[in-house]
Amino acid sequence: MKDVAKEANVATSTVSRVIQNNPKISDSTTIKVKTAMAKLGYIPNQAARTLITNKTLTIGLIQKSSAPEIRQNPFNSDVLNGINQACNRRGYSTRMTVSEKSADLYEEVKTMIQSKSVDGFILLYSLQDDPVERLLHEFNVPYLIIGKSLNYDQVIHIDNDNVDAAYQLAKYLYQLGHRSMLFLQESGHYAVTEDRTEGFKQYCNNVNIPINYAVIASIKDLRDCIKHFCINVRHKPTVIITSDAMLNMQLLNVLYEYQIRIPDDIQTATFNTSFLTENATPSQTSVNINPDILGLTAGNTIIDVLGNKAISFTAKMISTQIVERVSTTKR
Repeated sequence: MKDVAKEANVATSTVSRVIQNNPKISDSTTIKVKTAMAKLGYIPNQAARTLITNKTLTIGLIQKSSAPEIRQNPFNSDVLNGINQACNRRGYSTRMTVSEKSADLYEEVKTMIQSKSVDGFILLYSLQDDPVERLLHEFNVPYLIIGKSLNYDQVIHIDNDNVDAAYQLAKYLYQLGHRSMLFLQESGHYAVTEDRTEGFKQYCNNVNIPINYAVIASIKDLRDCIKHFCINVRHKPTVIITSDAMLNMQLLNVLYEYQIRIPDDIQTATFNTSFLTENATPSQTSVNINPDILGLTAGNTIIDVLGNKAISFTAKMISTQIVERVSTTKR
């Protein structure tokens, strides 16, 4: 009788380890267990697992805002797709913040921490002196950043080299013959935007061409900027770079309003290759920042951290590529 009970305990332990993707379980055993589970229609009891392990198997995803312009940004949906793929494969679920205002976001994350409704967090943005990151740090909650680590040492972050990406885009445009470029930067002091602006400035300095850039906080700012740089002036920019694809979409609308044709009158380029940039009129040259790989890497990494696995890096840089489309041509 004892032998039967012992075998049952071993079998139960093996099933549990397979569900948790324990690396000590061989591939052949995993396949056998999952095949048996499928035949029996076995579904793990999440509530029971939480009680036993004291883990929710849930990752909190903190976005800077749930405002429509953030939610509808293709970068966010692609990153989230990558995160959710990683979590789904490894038996984790995700919980997204829903607050639009920073004060509400702070309280929402605080409640998630104090209620222990998630095991760890992925911060989907990077901001200097961010009160939300300070909260995570003070509560000693496991987290990582998609973006640049600005506030604390040894924080794991998954990012692109956005300075170099912008530098390479400006170089590509210079090689097409552009000597007067305008860079439009989103407002907000987020690291990704400021790094892209810095990369643009660095290249302009290196080839000794004017540094023209503007910070855009509203559609009025954008219209005023186009009037200032592109309407009734002698030295107009030959190309406009936007720091983000959503700002690029707004730019195309404003240029259309002023009957400025792309690429005949002016050329345009942006960051984050997506369905929007590919299907814009005309299709937009853009930097592919591989947001799905950013998300997949972040999801797998935070789960490894929660599983006390050794992480071989603090910063993981995901490569970028320039995708050439109709909006830029050789001058």
